[in-house]
Amino acid sequence: MKPAVSRLEEIYKDRVEFELINIDLPESADAKQKYRFIGQPQFVIVKPDGEVLVSRNGYQQFERLRDDLNQALGVDE
Repeated sequence: MKPAVSRLEEIYKDRVEFELINIDLPESADAKQKYRFIGQPQFVIVKPDGEVLVSRNGYQQFERLRDDLNQALGVDE
């Protein structure tokens, strides 16, 4: 998944803040609960106010994640 996420980070670097959370660390317990962690990998798109727009579990295609980000940003591509 790293190549797909790296590609997305490059495309959206000026519009989206990407954050990697290691759920195995004790300090990630709050995030696990907040984002209802189910399994790895998990991709969550969160609005600036904290509202979760999209949560996807498991391996995702680049196109699916790109479409999710475009929809969250209100972009037609």
